[in-house]
Amino acid sequence: MNEKGNISSCKVVAQVLDITERRVMQLTQDGIIEEHCAGGYRLLPTLQRYIRYLRAGQDNVEFAKIKRESAALDLALKKGEMHKTADVEFVVTNMLVAFKSKLETLPHKTLPAIIGVPDGDDRVESVTAILKSAFDEALAELSPYDPAMFNVDTYVAGLDDTVFDEMA
Repeated sequence: MNEKGNISSCKVVAQVLDITERRVMQLTQDGIIEEHCAGGYRLLPTLQRYIRYLRAGQDNVEFAKIKRESAALDLALKKGEMHKTADVEFVVTNMLVAFKSKLETLPHKTLPAIIGVPDGDDRVESVTAILKSAFDEALAELSPYDPAMFNVDTYVAGLDDTVFDEMA
């Protein structure tokens, strides 16, 4: 198209862009599209500028959506409704190490008590009670859930030195 030709009225531009004449005027006032002369527009540059305007608007909408989602994730993290993968891995690994340590020491810990159980009708119940108590103690390493645990700084501050000794 020739830059000098194809001057169209506001009404034609509105029909081509599928918007109202009033909207064409607003876009002109906002500097989105330009009048070539009073009430006349060059059709090709007007279409190109309008398309660029729409594209920029979609980019802004996408950016706003990403920003909203990011803010929602940050809020969920702060509320303890969601946890960082690295924090979960750290806490769960430490819980499993402590659990494994309890299980590994279980035979040595319970053996003296089991040997000390006298023969008799209630021997099985006594040995079972000793083992159950030891297993319950080991399982307690896995049972607590507190969202604060999944903040590594809070979790590490709550550990005592024996956990680190057991991990060594």
